[in-house]
Amino acid sequence: MAPTTTSATSTVDAAAARQKARRFGWGLAVIVGVFAAVRLAGLFGDLWLDEIWSVKLVEPLKSPVEILTQVQHDNNHPLNSLWLYLLRPEQAAWALRFFSWMMGVVAVALAGLIARRQFRRLHAAAPVAQADVAGWLTAVVFGGSYLMIHYASEARGYAAAVGFALLAVYALLHAEAPRWRCWAAVYGLACVLGLLSHLAVLQVMLAGLGWTALNLRGDGQSWRERSGRVLAWQAGPWVFAVGYYFGFVRHLKIGGGPENPVAKVLGDVAAFTAGFPVSVGVVAALPVLLLVAAVTLGLMARRDWRLAVFYMLAVGVTPAIGPALSRFGLLFPRYFIVSAALALLLVGYGLARLWVRGGAWREVVLGGLVLFLVGNGVHVLRLAQDGRGQYQAAVRHIAAATPTAVITAAGDHDFRNFAVLDFYQAAAGPERPVRYYPGERIPARGVQWLFLHRLDGEAPPAEAITDVRGNRYRLDAVFRHAALSGWDWYVYRNERLPAR
Repeated sequence: MAPTTTSATSTVDAAAARQKARRFGWGLAVIVGVFAAVRLAGLFGDLWLDEIWSVKLVEPLKSPVEILTQVQHDNNHPLNSLWLYLLRPEQAAWALRFFSWMMGVVAVALAGLIARRQFRRLHAAAPVAQADVAGWLTAVVFGGSYLMIHYASEARGYAAAVGFALLAVYALLHAEAPRWRCWAAVYGLACVLGLLSHLAVLQVMLAGLGWTALNLRGDGQSWRERSGRVLAWQAGPWVFAVGYYFGFVRHLKIGGGPENPVAKVLGDVAAFTAGFPVSVGVVAALPVLLLVAAVTLGLMARRDWRLAVFYMLAVGVTPAIGPALSRFGLLFPRYFIVSAALALLLVGYGLARLWVRGGAWREVVLGGLVLFLVGNGVHVLRLAQDGRGQYQAAVRHIAAATPTAVITAAGDHDFRNFAVLDFYQAAAGPERPVRYYPGERIPARGVQWLFLHRLDGEAPPAEAITDVRGNRYRLDAVFRHAALSGWDWYVYRNERLPAR
């Protein structure tokens, strides 16, 4: 009878485990669905310069292979470029951004799965329900972060980089599973696709290399067995990375951009990750995020120092290697998006630790989540309202106010302004070309319209300005944008030439 009793108990336990897994899965699916909808906020607005640039780079290509052999430009994120190439001829903005949206949604699910498995690894004796809560809390934090929302609706490679980076982390958490070779293959594929999305994934690979080595120390295996296991996990992605560097990356040309101080960039990353006003990014958002990450790492290290070392490397150490060793000195918040994604996993773990304490701590967690979601929600509402710029609206505005068939324009940055005006000049209507004059070729009497652009945080221009020929222009309209991508467009009318 004993074997029968044991068998029945095992069956009941297995059924209970499946029921708990389904409960977690349904809860996670609801969270993912909510934040999939939130990510639609930036899906339908106008494309901004770098998205337009990406579209234009793939237009003349004759085969997908040429994405790697002909487009030697840092604005080429190969996996995203492949998506844009497959959608040729030009499609609606939402279609061009759909791959990023999809990867952004997948990343929310992966954040929850990682958090649940990670909690069970660190707290093996804890009830499964606590691990479920860790997964749900982390999915909410990850899903509600504006930085993640913004780039999950942009036709570039950042959302895919985050998604594949998280898949690599999830695979690493299965390093001790019975079918670890399958997970090693998943890890390798995630690293390869991640690199093809954006080089930021390299920081996870470097931390993953340390993870693999540290987790094989003192496990009772021979040196040969340990070496074989390291190779199984790391050889494939690193062979690809080396070939990818010499065959593609080292030939890239840098597109350029404004030079931003490191402190400001990190402050912006923290503000748009944690839901703070950008004005207090350096003085408040960054210290708070660093403090939370440090405390969480300390709690994690007490239970699994190897995992804590992995996060320390991936979030804080390896991101500094690229700028330190390369010739690329331009920094933007998006270059730290993988660090921010992993930092959100730490935040989720910290919230879970507070939640399981019960009592007033749960009120603290709920209150913190409300503040977090409201703060990020302010940024999301701005994205839904203004998008990455209102470029078509600006073109329609000057077309409606210009009596002549040909509309003349100039700007404060020829490449940026012309690229967007040229892409959206169809918004002026049929047979209403917008003729753009570079700064040194402005006619003696000037142009009808002058476009001045302002990036995030830049002071607005004066109400009245003059061009290089001395012609006066007065501010006629302002077209706003949401932070992180795009610009505000200040449209000026020539006081001497008819525009109405």
